[in-house]
Amino acid sequence: MYRSQPQDEAEVAAAEADLGVEFPADYRDFLCRVGAGAGPDHGLLDMTELREWAEDLKPAEEFPFTAADAHRVHQEWRDRVRDPDGGWFKGIEVRSDLPGCVAISEQGCSGFTMLVTTGELAGSLWDMDEWGWMPAHADRAGSPGPDEVIDLGPTPTFEAWYDAWLTESLKRLSP
Repeated sequence: MYRSQPQDEAEVAAAEADLGVEFPADYRDFLCRVGAGAGPDHGLLDMTELREWAEDLKPAEEFPFTAADAHRVHQEWRDRVRDPDGGWFKGIEVRSDLPGCVAISEQGCSGFTMLVTTGELAGSLWDMDEWGWMPAHADRAGSPGPDEVIDLGPTPTFEAWYDAWLTESLKRLSP
């Protein structure tokens, strides 16, 4: 069971200062009002966990992907969803320790949802695992299949991502 714990505004500001970045308003406000804890997969990381995972990252350096990369990878993913026999979608195959982002949620099995903190994609979320990077998506309630995920577009925001997870979670509670 999850318990969300609002993060102290001073702690969020200290994390931003330590990392040399400013969080997008939707993520920052959520942390201070609702907090870390309940969320997709293993939940939202609190500021201590976020800092621990950021030790090997360089969040203040330039995120290497562009909007063109996001749109290209998103379209490749959409094409793969339409043809599920096409194999596993890997996204952009690069090292997992890219600069310009921080982990905000652990998916398990070496996967994370990353918040981009710099560059033209600042404020967008990306899914990262040992196979590659792609714009974040949300899991749909119900059985797996071609419609198992919700397409949040090539530059999903924290608000859209969390709202999709919450909406789908509520559907699972309804008979």
